Amino acid sequence: MVKIFDINDFDERKQFEIKLQIALLNNTLKIRENSKNPEKYDEYIGERKDKIRGLLNTTAKFAIKDHDKIIYDPELVNLV
Repeated sequence: MVKIFDINDFDERKQFEIKLQIALLNNTLKIRENSKNPEKYDEYIGERKDKIRGLLNTTAKFAIKDHDKIIYDPELVNLV
């Protein structure tokens, strides 16, 4: 079972931190796609995923939504 977090349930600071990590992850994934050495980004991608999980304080499978829109699903980021 996947736990769904709504970003709006967090205070503004935590929302910012989570959205920042998601943005950093998404930007890195785009850069990785066009890289001649994509594997060099894998450690950083893993760190971003770990940071998001830490901010949510969960070990369960999860996704993050903003109202009805999924903004992060680690199952879709299976690179690391």
